[in-house]
Parts: sequence; structure tokens; C-alpha cells
Amino acid sequence: MRKRSLVRTSSITPATSRRSLLLGAAAAGAASSLGVRMRPAAAQSYSGELRVLADAAKRLALESAVTKFGARHGGLRIRLNVSSVDQLMATVRMQLTSGTAPDIVPVWPGSGVPLSVHQIAPAGYLTDLSAQPFARSVPAFARDVITVDGKLFWFANQPSVIGAITNKRVWDRMALARPTTWSQFLDACQKLKDAGIIPIALGNGTQWITQLITYALVATLVYAERPNFPEEMRAGRATFVGSGWAEAMNKYLELNRRGFFNPNPSGTSFEESQRLVASGRAAMAIHTAGTMAGMVAAAGHRDFVMWPVPAGEDPAKQHVPVGVTNGYGVSAGSRNKDAAIAFLNFNAEPEIMADWARITLVPVFGADESQTDPVYVDIMRYVNAGKGALYMDNKWPNPRVQEAHFVGIHEIFAGSATVDQVLSRMDAAYRGT
Repeated sequence: MRKRSLVRTSSITPATSRRSLLLGAAAAGAASSLGVRMRPAAAQSYSGELRVLADAAKRLALESAVTKFGARHGGLRIRLNVSSVDQLMATVRMQLTSGTAPDIVPVWPGSGVPLSVHQIAPAGYLTDLSAQPFARSVPAFARDVITVDGKLFWFANQPSVIGAITNKRVWDRMALARPTTWSQFLDACQKLKDAGIIPIALGNGTQWITQLITYALVATLVYAERPNFPEEMRAGRATFVGSGWAEAMNKYLELNRRGFFNPNPSGTSFEESQRLVASGRAAMAIHTAGTMAGMVAAAGHRDFVMWPVPAGEDPAKQHVPVGVTNGYGVSAGSRNKDAAIAFLNFNAEPEIMADWARITLVPVFGADESQTDPVYVDIMRYVNAGKGALYMDNKWPNPRVQEAHFVGIHEIFAGSATVDQVLSRMDAAYRGT
């Protein structure tokens, strides 16, 4: 379970998690107060305090990295704070603007969310990291959503994929085969429901979860036939209205109408949805790869698998959403910039990258395929075969499109808006009108 040593309430921002890790003596195991520092025999390269802010899903991997980095640099105190993605989106941009941001801040690819690199790097909020050793490892498939004008401003070390994280114990007990078509998927959900099992745990009470099912379906219903759909939209030759987005959203609604979600999904949190699957009360949840480790920890076993969500009737057209998980940049106003940059380079070292893969259960860039955790083998076959669609919001021009999508999903579930109305608002947000 989660490590609790040296935890106290955060003082960095009121919106951050109530758990804050200050590691200056944790590796030595002897500290009992926040002011104690490790003093190993090795020379101390950095001093003062290094403040790191991250999303809660990365907590365990960062705790490990912080402990090891702190052991190497005994004169440095490291404060790690974690928060939910929704809280980070709401607060970190204000911190950057006011000059109160931590030394290391979370950064997302593309331009579609408030903390995406194309939004905050051009505003001068991030330090140019193009000369750092890890800059050589930027994956070619996502270079245009990771870099800005050819420059690198953040450390991105893991791919991500969206699929159905399935509790195999439930699935095998029901003697169900993995569905490869939409009709098979619906049939499997109905059998689960008839047996008193929630087919799909949905935590739309956590805002970012609302988009995942749409993305999982759009990867096939739009991108299989129109892989250049983002470029068509940018050129004004395509819109959300009249595209496969409408079919995807209507299928999302069909799952809801048929009772394949838990009761009140709009009032259910991401954490609650994880617990439903981990406990076996639900068969699956459509999540990102980065949430697998939390599912395994909550369940206490590793009998999970991630497979694509079928969207059509032709398995040969199946695609999956793939992208880059959020990573970390050094704020331009950092008071300990050298230590912050050194910490990011430290995370790119082979031993620490292996820790990331082991702790998060997510592959890392540049790793041998043999290091891919078995839970992802099935879905990664699609990625490796070129059947991946880059996360849809990565190439949206502004965060307002995603916000229109978030709000729209709640509205169509509540019956206060139609699919076409939501897609029209997304088109307007895309155009900036």
C-alpha cells in the first residue's frame, strides 16, 4: 500500500493533497522531524529545498525516485506534494502566473488542457531543457505534441493507452470471451448485468474520467478511416458535427441507457470506480494505463488485463487511443533550478526508469519489449502494429474544447443536451467562437 513515512499537511497550495512527503532523511530511516537532513559520506552537490508537485497517480514512483535522489544528495531537502488532476489543472496555472509555483511542476502533451506544454511553455513559464541528456529520447511518434518549436521543456518518460481494465477473476468466473466487436461487447455487458455484476465502473464525478469512453470509441470510429482527422480540422475541412464523434457519443449513451454503468456515474469518483473493479463488484473500467497500479494495489492481486474497447463490427479496423502520460517541467521561477534539472536527469537513468516501469506497471520509452508488463501485452499489440490514435485533445488548439466535452457528457447523461448540441459547442470552442 502507500508509504506513509514523514507525511504532513502540505504548505505549498491549499488545493493540494493533505499528504505531503518531505524527504531529507527518509532513506536513512532515522529522521523524526522535518528539519533533519541526511548526511552521507559522499560530497553534497545540492542544498536547500526542492519542491516537487505531481498528480496522485504518480506518487509511488516519485516517492521512490525522491528517496534515491535524496540519498545521493544529502544536503538537499525534497518536498513532494501530490494532488488530483482536476485540482492541478485549477491551481498550477495560477501558481505559474504569480511566480509561486514549485520547482518541478506537472506538464501534459499538446495544447488541449491548461497545463499542456503548448499552453504554458510559450508563455515563458517553463525552463528550456533541450540541452539535457534525456532530450535525446523524445519518441518520434509524439514529437510534435511534446516539443514546442523544436525545443523540449519537460521530461516525458512513459506512453499511455486507454482501454478496458478488466478483472480477470470476474471475467473468467462468467466464462466470457474477450469481445472484439461492439455487438459482442454489448452481449458480454448484458450477461454481466444479468448476473448482478456491474459491467463497467464509471467515475464521472471526477472530471477527466468523462472523456475516456468517448476517446476509446473515437479511436476506431473516426481515426481508423480518417487518421489525419486533426489536420483536417485544423484546415477547416472537418468538424466534430457530422463525424464519427456522433456515433461514439451515442454508443456511450447506449451503454448508460442499458444500465451497464454503476448507479449515478456522475456522482461516482474515479477512486470509487477503481474500488468497484478491484473488489469484483464491477467487471471493468475504461481507464488509462497509468491507473493500473492503483487497481492492482486496491485488489491485492494482479489478475487484470487491459484490452481495446471494441467500437464497430470489423475487428480489423480496431484502433486504440495512445499518447504520452503527463511528465514534469522545471518552472521558470524555480529557486533551486540546478537541483530540479538534476532530478529530472536522475529520473532518466536506466535504474530509475526501470523503477518507474515496475512501480507504475506502465512501460517506459526506450525499454525492451520484454519489460512490458503482461497486463498490457494484448493492447500493446495494436499500438505496435500502428493501430494507435494519438490522444484526441493533444492536437486541440485550446483547453475550451475539452471543457465543452467534459460538461457535455454530463448534460447528455442528464438529458439536458443532445449529442449534436454538445458537438456543436465543441466545434465553436475549437474555432474560438
